[in-house]
Amino acid sequence: MSARTSTLLAAVVVSTSCATAQAQDVLVSTEWLAEHLDDPTVVVLHVAMGHEAMPEAFIPGATFIDYHTIAVEVDGLSTELPPIPDLEEAFRSVGVSNDQHVVVYGSGSAHLAARVFMTLEYLGHRGKASVLDGGMEYWTFQQRETVPGQTMRPRGSFTASVRDDVVISADELASKLDDPSVTLIDARPAPEYTGERPLRNPRSGHLPGAYNLYWEDLLVSAEEPRLKSMADVQARFDEAGASTDGLVVSYCQIGMRASYTYFISRYLGYDARFYDGSWAEWSRRDELPLATGVDRR
Repeated sequence: MSARTSTLLAAVVVSTSCATAQAQDVLVSTEWLAEHLDDPTVVVLHVAMGHEAMPEAFIPGATFIDYHTIAVEVDGLSTELPPIPDLEEAFRSVGVSNDQHVVVYGSGSAHLAARVFMTLEYLGHRGKASVLDGGMEYWTFQQRETVPGQTMRPRGSFTASVRDDVVISADELASKLDDPSVTLIDARPAPEYTGERPLRNPRSGHLPGAYNLYWEDLLVSAEEPRLKSMADVQARFDEAGASTDGLVVSYCQIGMRASYTYFISRYLGYDARFYDGSWAEWSRRDELPLATGVDRR
């Protein structure tokens, strides 16, 4: 199968022109990866939480990357991008160089790999970063080979070239709330969106105009993290009002779950942005407007 596969975290072959065009740089199938495990230009990263136990199984050739090296606490916000030199070091330490294609996968939480993908795009590695279709769950479901330990790769020479069209700030986003060309995607579950489940936020609700698209609703299930049919996925973004002529901005509570809807937005061909501060930041700034309940505004 070609490296230019048309699947997204899925074992589904997509024939639509939009999906085919956009999937080329951001998605690889398990079939493609199996054929490229010995390719020296491909770096395979297994992302997981470093404070938890080391994964018991890896895809052959994969190197472990600790999620907490690419998402840290900043100013009381628990999941933010570290300084650029720290991010460069995180990827160099796992063997990434600028001329290599990085394939990321995880297990248990599909959004972890998507967060690494977003980070690589932010650092200028667009076109050379992909997420594995279905993650470790689908790889093992297909009874493909796994190994008990990671591969220790030689140190890489990655150097960032930060893009200004990936991450959006609260202030910039606030200035676009009434812009009809901007579509906001709230990746949280409905009770957080409506404000019924306040968590520990100073205020509850959602950004005015945001469409509620819980990220797991795009998956077959949490246990089977494959994308639902393209018709279903595209319909949700159409319902949100997303347009290829405008921006699609994703946010959630702390910037984890929205990584997945950012990834999906990129897959569908939208001009995507990621609001890293998300509701944790927005809710603590009293001057920023909000909405509650099921209505978008």
